[in-house]
Amino acid sequence: MSELPEKNIPVTIWGATGFAGGELLRIIANHPHMRLAGAVSRSSAGTPVGAAHPHLRHVYPDASFISPERGLDTECDMAFLALPHRASAETAKRLLGGGAKVVDLSADFRLKSAEEYLKWYDAEHPSPELLGEAVYGLPELHREEMKGARLISGVGCNAAAAIFALLPIARGGLIEEARVECRVGSSESGAHGGEGSAHPFRSRSLRVVSPFVHRHMAEVTQELGLPFEKITMGVTAVELVRGIQCVAHVKLNRGVREADIWKLLRAAWGGERFVSTTPAKPAHLRIPDPRFVMGSNRVLTGFALSEDGTRLLAASAIDNLMKGAAGSAVQSANIALGLEESEGVDMTPVYPA
Repeated sequence: MSELPEKNIPVTIWGATGFAGGELLRIIANHPHMRLAGAVSRSSAGTPVGAAHPHLRHVYPDASFISPERGLDTECDMAFLALPHRASAETAKRLLGGGAKVVDLSADFRLKSAEEYLKWYDAEHPSPELLGEAVYGLPELHREEMKGARLISGVGCNAAAAIFALLPIARGGLIEEARVECRVGSSESGAHGGEGSAHPFRSRSLRVVSPFVHRHMAEVTQELGLPFEKITMGVTAVELVRGIQCVAHVKLNRGVREADIWKLLRAAWGGERFVSTTPAKPAHLRIPDPRFVMGSNRVLTGFALSEDGTRLLAASAIDNLMKGAAGSAVQSANIALGLEESEGVDMTPVYPA
């Protein structure tokens, strides 16, 4: 546990007008050790923070967004980059050169090789020399590597949900094939999304966005150590603003008992503060619902096993803006800064939502 004085760690938030940026601002407002040194936005520089985030107007009554140029001149110990893909790497490089630590919520540092980045994001990586030191931003997988790290990636929200659903089964060596579906809310498209997130097109619609291949698959295969050929991954847009329910239909390579799956889940998540497993009964609560984690950094996992023990439905639920973005980012930053990792992100979910 840190003995640091309150609010002594200056942080900057880049891309602070977006949904993830707003969640970072919300978390930092109540963080016992971090204080906002600058909320960076090129398009909104000079306007009040409360204009983009009216729910935070009372928290930051005198704060205005600052330009990227001013942001680079602002002293900070930690910078959170909630910038678009391919826009973060150069900013991260400059901030690191100035002595700040960086947690980058974009996809720029999630993959370990420039070749994989080119394959999945159709562009040459702008700072390949940094890929080797970037730590993938799920503390439940990379806690030790995060201690003292300078650069931590964000996580793909769908990737995080899939990893939490499948990790215990992958560690048990049971996956023959997995078909992953993520049912997602509109905030996944960002604060300035187009037709994909506009209410008239999305409301009361079940839209299959990608039936077989999704970019976040690259993180799932990387972190689970599974060959690409064993996984397909699709995304369906559903009537939610926040939240992801991930359901993975898994063909097992041998028959198992339900007790075997419970043992794997306990081994994977038993000591994790933010991960819980749904109860076996009642049956309607066995598959996790994102309503029960809204507004929090929590993860729910669950499963159902076929009678013959050869097919498994492995599932998880997260708030995509918290455990899938800002929550994991601050949890990771806490570890890198030597703080208790739950500080600022140990919220109780809001229900009903």
